[in-house]
Amino acid sequence: MRILHVTPYYERAWGYGGIPRVVGVLARAQVRAGHRVAVCTTDAQDASTRLAATPVGTSEDGGVEVHVFRNLSNRAAYRFQLFTPLRLSRWLGEHVAGFDVLHLHGCHHLLGAVASRACAARRVAYVLSPHGTGPLIERRRAAKWVFDATVGRGLLSRARKVLCVSEAERADLGRLGVADDRLCVVGNPLELEAFDPVPDGGAFRERHGLGQVPLVVFLGKITPRKAVGTLLEAFAGLSTPRARLVLAGNALGGEAELARRVRKLGLGERVTRVGQLEGPGRFEVLAAADVVAYPARHEVFGLVAFESLLCGTPVVVANDSGCGELVGALGGGLTVPPGDVAALTFALEKVLGAPEAYRAAAREAAQRVRVRFSPEAHAARVVAAYGGASG
Repeated sequence: MRILHVTPYYERAWGYGGIPRVVGVLARAQVRAGHRVAVCTTDAQDASTRLAATPVGTSEDGGVEVHVFRNLSNRAAYRFQLFTPLRLSRWLGEHVAGFDVLHLHGCHHLLGAVASRACAARRVAYVLSPHGTGPLIERRRAAKWVFDATVGRGLLSRARKVLCVSEAERADLGRLGVADDRLCVVGNPLELEAFDPVPDGGAFRERHGLGQVPLVVFLGKITPRKAVGTLLEAFAGLSTPRARLVLAGNALGGEAELARRVRKLGLGERVTRVGQLEGPGRFEVLAAADVVAYPARHEVFGLVAFESLLCGTPVVVANDSGCGELVGALGGGLTVPPGDVAALTFALEKVLGAPEAYRAAAREAAQRVRVRFSPEAHAARVVAAYGGASG
């Protein structure tokens, strides 16, 4: 098949969460399966850096032809998720008919709206992967509602198939009015080669002077939905005074508030802040942990939890959405009600109190993760969904 992925951000855009990595892993797996694959994206990378714009396609990313369009404002892209790719509309108008299917990633952004209209004009099918962005949750809800009611109108309804990463996301989209026969649960792919061999967390501990203390780790964007405040309160209640907490991730301008909460709880030197990690550094911190705490609300998948298991590290996650659903099915950790400080403290204590037993459970779960979320298996499921979307 001739496949075009349309995503507002692509690999190396670490500041934007897991979607950029998921799209890259899927696209390369599709190339290995014999498909012709291209990506349209913007130059969004982080708060101060842009990717190099490429007016013509390249084939440097594992055989994937990548087209990078410059945003009018990098600040607007990073601060407000307002992506304004110059010349994208014209390029799609000229090239979209050359593809069998377009695969759009994420909701509430201009690329999806432009691509959806280009497909309608040229009668090309598209499928949509919301990646948890379908419902109006977390930040800028009013702006998202206005976008959906105007420029983004019909994005969900015009998609031939809507791909979900969990049964929880399928239920969310059903509540938005997407018919069940247009929904398909495919999960997410994981970059398994990054865990062969399993990363060594010893170097991370040494760099940050952590020694052999019991270590709780959070990795991810530090936003209200990720419930880091709940984690700080739960950690403060631990009966293990030697335990340390590492917070790794982009606070999106909220560093001062985060530091204030740490001081208010009297945690002081027990909390280590390491900021945003990229590449192998992400996996080193997960491997260094005795338990990874990921108590985010409404997490329809949660790459961090499964990357933790692939590092042999047990996890504690919230049980209200797909992440809890999948950890409950695959094992390797515990689930707790979102926002329940006492339950989170109890779960962390339980894992820290039996580290070898929980590490063994995590290693067993990792084998199931490898089978269920391998790039090849995921690419095959997605291409099968494309088949149902064609025509």
